[in-house]
Amino acid sequence: MPDKFVMRPVRAEDKSRILDFTAHTWGEDDGDYIQYVFDDWLIDPRGEFTAIELNGQVIGISKLTDQGESEWWLEGLRIAAPYRQRGAGVALIRYQVDLARRLGGQVVRYMTGSENTGSQRLGARNGFQHILTYISCVAAANADAPLPDLLAPADLPALKPWLDSPLMRYTHGLCRFGWSVRKLRESDLAHAIESARVYGIRDRSARIMAWAVLRSPDDDEDEGEGSRLKIDHIDGESGAIVALAKSMQALAVSHHRETVTHGAVDFGPLQQAMAQAAYQANPDQHGLWVLELKL
Repeated sequence: MPDKFVMRPVRAEDKSRILDFTAHTWGEDDGDYIQYVFDDWLIDPRGEFTAIELNGQVIGISKLTDQGESEWWLEGLRIAAPYRQRGAGVALIRYQVDLARRLGGQVVRYMTGSENTGSQRLGARNGFQHILTYISCVAAANADAPLPDLLAPADLPALKPWLDSPLMRYTHGLCRFGWSVRKLRESDLAHAIESARVYGIRDRSARIMAWAVLRSPDDDEDEGEGSRLKIDHIDGESGAIVALAKSMQALAVSHHRETVTHGAVDFGPLQQAMAQAAYQANPDQHGLWVLELKL
C-alpha cells in the first residue's frame, strides 16, 4: 500500500525534529539555512509552513510564501533521508500548489540548483516548467574604474522604462530578490532607491545608461568585511552594462569587499557584457533554475 501522508502547519514543538533532519542537507560540513528561518516562517501569516507526517512523525517540510499580486513562492522543501523516494516530496508540492490555488494564486514558482535533478523531477511531476537559469559570475574588487552614481528618488521616472527592457521581456518581467524571484515592480525600484541600493552610470547629458540593484541585507546573511558585494539586478545598454559592471568592482573596493558577484540570467547580451567586464563563472556556485506553474 502507498504511504498515507498527513499535511499540517508546522508547530513550535516540531523544531528540534526538523532541525535534526535538516542539519546536513548538503553534506556533513554544510549547514542548512532552515535553522535561521524557522522562527520567522513559523509566525509568517501569509501562506503556510507545512509539515508532512507519516505515522505521526514529521518526515518533511516546505514553505509556501505569498509574494503579492497573486504570485506564490515554494521554498525549503526537505524530506528526511530515510523517507525519500516514497512520494512525500510530490505529495507536499501538490498540497502547497492546491493551497496557493485556494488562496487566489495565479502562479507558483520555485528555484533549485541546476544540478539538483531530484528537485527538477519533482517539479516536472507536478507540472512545473523550467523558465530561467541564473549563472553566478564573480570579479575581483578593482579600483581602476570610476565609482557609479548612487541613484536618488528623482531618478525613478528615468528607470521606469527599463521595466520593459529587452532583458525584462526575456525574463517575463521577473527579477532576482536574493533567494527568490518575482515580478519587478515600480514599488520595488522605489524601495531599493530609498534603501541606497541602486547605482547607475550616465552619459554626458545625465541620461542613465545602465543601472544595478545591490542585494538587500534582509535577503543575505553574508554582509561582513572582506566578503562579497552582491548585485541582484543589472540592466542597461549593452556597452554601458560593461562600464557599470567595472564600476561595481570599484564600488566593492569602497565597501571593503574582496569580490563582486552577480547571478546573471542566461540572456546572451547580459552574459557577454559581464564577460567583457572581466566577470567569470563562479567555480564555487552552481547555476540556479527557476521553475514555474501557472494556476
